[in-house]
Order: sequence, then structure tokens, then C-alpha cells
Amino acid sequence: MKDGDNWSNVASREAGRSDPWDLIEFNFGTRDPREVNWYLESYLNCSKSSDGKNYQFSSGDGEIYLPPADWDPAIEKAMQLTVIRALTNWATKAINFQRGSHRVTTRELMVVGNAIIDGKIRVLQSSAICTGRAVYDSDRNVIELGRGAGRTNASKALIIHECVHALFDLRCDTMTVGASESMGYVAQSIFMAQHTDNPEERLHVDIPDSGTPEEVRNAIRRDAVFEQAWKIALLVLDRKPIPQSDWNMLSTAVSLHPKYRSDAGKPAIFDGV
Repeated sequence: MKDGDNWSNVASREAGRSDPWDLIEFNFGTRDPREVNWYLESYLNCSKSSDGKNYQFSSGDGEIYLPPADWDPAIEKAMQLTVIRALTNWATKAINFQRGSHRVTTRELMVVGNAIIDGKIRVLQSSAICTGRAVYDSDRNVIELGRGAGRTNASKALIIHECVHALFDLRCDTMTVGASESMGYVAQSIFMAQHTDNPEERLHVDIPDSGTPEEVRNAIRRDAVFEQAWKIALLVLDRKPIPQSDWNMLSTAVSLHPKYRSDAGKPAIFDGV
């Protein structure tokens, strides 16, 4: 930004957008002029306009962010509702478990929902995420959803999994990637177990009948995480204690999972939202 800039010319020049409110809403999550002025003064160090009633861009240290080309404010609102609906689904009420000093409860997951409503955590649709999938990015404080996310119970369960990571980020929890993933899978399984008629019909990974030995081995290792997380989830639903040996088995399974094996023992980056 430089002296003389305004929302319209920045939106057009830098983001290729005709509606300056797209840029405002992407940065501040509001269309209230008073709130926008507060952000301009407090975060961007802008100067007052000549009439003294508003703020205008000026040279300084402030930065604004440009939305991705495919970002649509209406879609973001819809994505937020998708996550909120998953968080308020009746099946989340049974999520109440602890591993060491880290606890996941329905009440605490609602804090994630409030952070989404307040704009502290954003929910964006991303073409880079597979259909029906969800990913939490702790660097950007963003839950990214693929197309069709939240349409099935399995997809809602995965959203809950990612919200567990968001909860840890909100609390600045100190833990390994493996511990975070373990607890995410347990919450995911608790949610899904209540939407199945037969508890034996667990979340799973199909083991291919054909394929390379590595493909078969990786599928077995991915499925092992679901198998052990499901076992713990059923204990939670039955209100039974979780033996440490079960957590250890889940940790081992996560450490062998092809996606996590290189990072399972590393610290998770949960530095606050």
C-alpha cells in the first residue's frame, strides 16, 4: 500500500476484483464501516481522512492480504456453516476423553466453533483438498475443506478430527504430531461410531486385492490407525477407562502410518490463534 491508495484501486490492481468489499471482508471479516475503521487505525496504522470521519491508506508497516482467485465470501460463509453443523451434531456430545494432560470435550470443541464465528479461525474451500476431505493448517489458522465436505457422516467425522487440531492450536498445547493425530482419530471414531448401526462397521481403509507390496503394506498401516482408534472410541462410549497400553498401540500405529511416520515424534506447531 502507498499514499493515495484506496480499497477500490488496491482490489482492482492487486487482486483483480471489482468489488472492494471482497478485500475488506477477506481481511477483517466484517462489512461494518466502524469496525473497518478500527482495524485500519489499530492494525494498519492508517491516517485519518480529510473529513476526520474515516481512515485512508498511507505508507507504513501495515499489510493487507489478498484473497485467492477462487475465494468467494458467500462460499466461505457456507463452509463455516458446514463446520459449525458438524460441531453441533448430536454425536459430538459423547466426545469426552483425556490423554495425559490433553483433554478433548464437547464443551471445548465449542470453543473452536466460537473462534470460527469470531473470525479467529477461517474456513475456506480449497481445490487442493480432495472431495469430502478436511485439513487444519495451524500456520494460517485455517480449516480447508474439499468440495462436498460435510455431506456424509464420515466427512463430518473427519471435520471433527481437524477441529481437534484447531482446539490444540487455540490452547497452545505442547505435544507431538503423533499425539495430536492419535486424539484426532479417537474423536473422529467416537463421532462415527454413533452413526453406525453395528459398532463393528468401523472406519477403515480398504486393503487392495492387487497392487504393489508397498501399496498393500501402506493400506494395512493406515487401517491399523483406524482399528486402534475405534477400539478406544468404544471404550469412551462405554465409559470405561482407557488402558495406557491402548494409547501406546495407537501411538505405534500412527508412527507407522505412511503420512505421519517421518513426523510423528516431532513437536506439533500449535502456537495460538
